[in-house]
Amino acid sequence: MSKIFSRLALFFSVLSPFVMHLNTRDTSRTDAFTKGCRDLIRTFTYEDILACTVYVPPMLFMVGPAAIVTNAPLIILVLYTILGFALSWMLHRMGHRLLSALPKEPHMMYLSRSRCLPVKLTLRQFIWMMEIIVGAAMFSGILGKRFFLAGNTLELLISLSLFALGLALYLIPVYVGRIWIGRYYPAMTLVGPTEEVINTSFPGLRSIFK
Repeated sequence: MSKIFSRLALFFSVLSPFVMHLNTRDTSRTDAFTKGCRDLIRTFTYEDILACTVYVPPMLFMVGPAAIVTNAPLIILVLYTILGFALSWMLHRMGHRLLSALPKEPHMMYLSRSRCLPVKLTLRQFIWMMEIIVGAAMFSGILGKRFFLAGNTLELLISLSLFALGLALYLIPVYVGRIWIGRYYPAMTLVGPTEEVINTSFPGLRSIFK
């Protein structure tokens, strides 16, 4: 029981700054928090923002399913799921807002320099697809760990296969993303969002949940 209460305390300690920010208006703490987030975003190029948007939200979203592997109590599982979903959705929306200033016309989906899929995707659709692939990679890893803990030979082989699949899926966005950026958005590696885009995309934490 002590472990459950300690995890609950950790959950609410993580969540409390967000709740405090949502409930405060025009205070120095709110201004400092928003300013700190904007300063951090200013250090990113569009390539950095794309990488964070593709990888971080799916990984946070899988915090809940990952707790299943550890046989965590139901209440901890629910709390981890809520926290993971809230943080992943917040960062997902912020990333898409920051990237919304880029051109929106659809492009061919290239798997190599010469081969492409018979489909055109907008940048938003491309990011969604990469996020789904990363989510599938994380889920494959979670299942692999579940089979690994079982311990017999067959399940160990299944576990290794799932780990290999998860690693391959996890690296796909890196490879495909470089091709996409090099072909359609080469300037993403050099420039970041303008001050206007940053202020519009992150006017305050409260606006992310609207």
